[in-house]
Amino acid sequence: MKFFWRLVVVLVCAFIGLFWFWFNEALHANDSEPIDGHLPLEKRVSIEAFQRDVEPHILSARQALFKDTGGAHPLSEGSGVSSWVLLDQKSWDLHSQETDGARPSVDVVYEVMREHVEPYGYVLAKDWTYKDGSYNLVWRDYNNGGAVYVSSLYDQVTNFHYESGERPSDGSMPDPRELIPNDSRDIAGYVSSSRPNINFLDRDAPEFPWLFFPASSHSFQSIEVFQREVEPGILSFRDEIVGDSPYYVAPSPSEMETRNSYPPPEYWLESQRVKCGPRDVGRVIEMGNARLNPLGYVLVYDYASPVPGVGHYLAWKDEKNGGLVTVILRQENTEFSYESGARPSDGSVPDPTVLIPNDHRDLPDPAA
Repeated sequence: MKFFWRLVVVLVCAFIGLFWFWFNEALHANDSEPIDGHLPLEKRVSIEAFQRDVEPHILSARQALFKDTGGAHPLSEGSGVSSWVLLDQKSWDLHSQETDGARPSVDVVYEVMREHVEPYGYVLAKDWTYKDGSYNLVWRDYNNGGAVYVSSLYDQVTNFHYESGERPSDGSMPDPRELIPNDSRDIAGYVSSSRPNINFLDRDAPEFPWLFFPASSHSFQSIEVFQREVEPGILSFRDEIVGDSPYYVAPSPSEMETRNSYPPPEYWLESQRVKCGPRDVGRVIEMGNARLNPLGYVLVYDYASPVPGVGHYLAWKDEKNGGLVTVILRQENTEFSYESGARPSDGSVPDPTVLIPNDHRDLPDPAA
């Protein structure tokens, strides 16, 4: 049912987001607060200078806010730079990784931001504090654009992220979308519960293979056979990629989905997503073919995106029975996941929605 509930959640979130947009538009209809900087684009601090001269101080503020409470934790993929073209002017906008940590008091936030951020052109533009100790604060650079957001609205947790606003390039980087290295920028350990969509991240990427859900899958290999005879080989491939190195896992474990809207019912397994360190593409392809080809999986997608941060996507697919094994290789990490595709049950277990026990299926969370 996760597919159905995901759709419900998306629709509800879209409605809430639209309502919140309308509410804010009405609330701030007379505000003079700019969406972007006052200065003409060509006179703003460049995207490269922002990363070299301003961002380190914002990151120092993040460290100071959470240094006594266990540090900040990642809530999203890493930071990225997007490009825009408006009226023949090209600009770049850096959006940081979203992070959180245990809530510091609002007085501590004021003090930290006065020391680390305000000297570099940022002023407190939104100052909402509440009797329960929560707050919603925004510092903006009114000249160049960009903002730093610090908010704590529930569960004694404070969220921290920032954006540069639209900036010109000074030409010091061959590709302004490529982040200038900074070991403090992104915090390791985040793994999304769903595969990043390469066609959203790179509009020129070939279409990623679809996992179709046919009207009838009765002729397909059963979900039970997949778990007993196919999945162990896929897990061997995962283990070969991860090896003995440190790894991270998504919050969602492997899970069985089902659709009972028509007979016969269909079932499909979505694996736990695992992230480890960088790996060699050629070696991963070699291991994948050796482990997966005997199971009926063929490498059907092999694309290295030129867009910084997107990575090299590999996908092996069982064209006969459905099923997909995906590896994403980036400069800093490697992600692994698989899906069975929609399959029938052969009746060998009382409840096909319950995964057949496999102590090796999900890796333990190293952060637990």
